[in-house]
Amino acid sequence: MDQKELAALHAEAEIELKKIPGVIGVGYGLKEVGGKTTDQIAFRVYVREKIRAEDLNPAEIIPKEYKGIPTDVVLVIQPKPLHCEDLDQHSPLIGGISISNFKTNASNQIGSGTLGCFATLNGVSGPENVVLLSNNHVLASNGASNGDTIYQPRFIDSAGTINIDAAQDRRNPIGKIHNIGQQGPYSYTYPSETAQDYFLDCAIAKLDICISSWCNTNCGVSYKNEIRGLNIGGNSKLEDVARVAQSDLGGSDYVVYKVGRRTSKTTGKVIDTAAIDPSGGRALYIEATQPNCNGEMKFSDEGDSGSAIVNAQNKVVGLLYAGDSTNPARTLACHIHPIMAYLSITPITTANPPVGPAGQTLNDAEGIFSGINHTVEVRERFLNTRKGAEIYQQILDHRQEVIALVNHRRPVTVAWHRSKGPAFLAHFVNNARDPAHLIPFEVEGVTRNQMIRRMAEVLTQQGSQELRRVIQHYLDEVMGFINSFDNLHVFVRQFEDMRGETESNASTVISEETADVK
Repeated sequence: MDQKELAALHAEAEIELKKIPGVIGVGYGLKEVGGKTTDQIAFRVYVREKIRAEDLNPAEIIPKEYKGIPTDVVLVIQPKPLHCEDLDQHSPLIGGISISNFKTNASNQIGSGTLGCFATLNGVSGPENVVLLSNNHVLASNGASNGDTIYQPRFIDSAGTINIDAAQDRRNPIGKIHNIGQQGPYSYTYPSETAQDYFLDCAIAKLDICISSWCNTNCGVSYKNEIRGLNIGGNSKLEDVARVAQSDLGGSDYVVYKVGRRTSKTTGKVIDTAAIDPSGGRALYIEATQPNCNGEMKFSDEGDSGSAIVNAQNKVVGLLYAGDSTNPARTLACHIHPIMAYLSITPITTANPPVGPAGQTLNDAEGIFSGINHTVEVRERFLNTRKGAEIYQQILDHRQEVIALVNHRRPVTVAWHRSKGPAFLAHFVNNARDPAHLIPFEVEGVTRNQMIRRMAEVLTQQGSQELRRVIQHYLDEVMGFINSFDNLHVFVRQFEDMRGETESNASTVISEETADVK
């Protein structure tokens, strides 16, 4: 039978067999004998408990086959939640690394999980359309919601005890939750088949990518289409997306891989394309075929939640969300296509690369910056202060007007370049990314004081009445501290330590938010 016929027979079998009391749902996969997986295809009939045939009425007995395909009575899988910690911070970001929202539970424990892969938001232009994909139970852990920050933390191994580094200036923020997603069934229809409920545990966070038009520099995080250590035939990229369908089973094993922080790369096979989660939704059911890096026959363990499930052709087929609490060799994963439909995303792959500024983001006028980009971190810290949030909002309100004046009003353009504005801004941006790059007090004979006063004067002459009002309000504050630091990170840390909401916050915002100026 072809896929269309198999799917129709599967749907028919489920309708008929669910009429039997105690049947929760029907999967399609490999038959088990004595707890071991065989190569025989079967309708896997899921029940909450197994009862001996002699204790059942004839109408309650599950037939040994349905229209020529054997049945296999199996217990509904009890998911075992998985969590994640990754020892390293990564730049550029790749799949298979640690993420956290740094929120704590009642025991003051910080939740964390795995970054599965990257995707673009359907119908949204770049660079505001790049998201990371993971589980809902990872991004939303401990009460997080849309708009909350997601971090890519590091972990510290102290004499065998591994703990997350919770220091504020080392958390490495990378984006914000865009769609908190869900944990539960979702109705999805594959072409030429009937609608089915698929279990989803998924969510996305938008990456903090900020492309400056003045030098095409990414002032935010960088990423690339790669899974850490995936290495399938020497290839660690995702090539495309694919479905694991009923017709894919039978004959040779359907081999899949995942990369998670806890157990890194593992190899397994799909033993059910429609395993029934307790919610009633269908899921992929995977069994390890090789020992993991710890020598254990486990496909996943705590530390792997959110990992992308990839087939032998480097195509993403699912998203890992739980282990089987009764069999450590087995794992549950969501099908990828229902996730794509629910979240309205397209995974970034070789077949579907992002276009324009949402593409590879290591494109810097000052040369490729390959270390950890600290721009988002210093901005987050700055915005966590009352004065910082106030100044930042003022900059946002007038940002487009300033960019237009610098790029299109000749007196402003001339003043910007004669004042060495692009060079000063480049130093501020580079220092925000890399604290080791210090900001000079003078560039080619022009001091910071001169640059600020010249730009304030010309913008006051050429700008709107509201822009003039804002410049007049904040100019004296800026001039009071503009020469008091050569490192934004140290400056912000001192400001945080003061806890006094001093007036010295404008420079950080000016340096970052004017990065759109050519």
